Amino acid sequence: MIIERNIFKLKFGKAKEAVAIWKEILAISKDVGAAPGIRLLTDLSGSAYTNILPMKLKNFSDINPKNYTWVINPKFQKLYQKFIPLCESGERTYYTVAFEF
Repeated sequence: MIIERNIFKLKFGKAKEAVAIWKEILAISKDVGAAPGIRLLTDLSGSAYTNILPMKLKNFSDINPKNYTWVINPKFQKLYQKFIPLCESGERTYYTVAFEF
């Protein structure tokens, strides 16, 4: 199993708006079957105004189909364009799940 973790550092005061946009994106993802175990996390401590989206993928070959589905969907594109101005930076990291219980 692979975990894809996307971290977005948001501009000051933009967390509420960013969460609303991601909720719409994730609802669409679920409707089109492109939501591979996604959660939306927000900060309680540490770096303020951070959104984290960890996704569970069965294996590394599931990354491209998921990305392709998101890129070609006009609803995703429109919402993501609304999200970009709220964001200062982003980072994507992939992890292999070594053990889970």
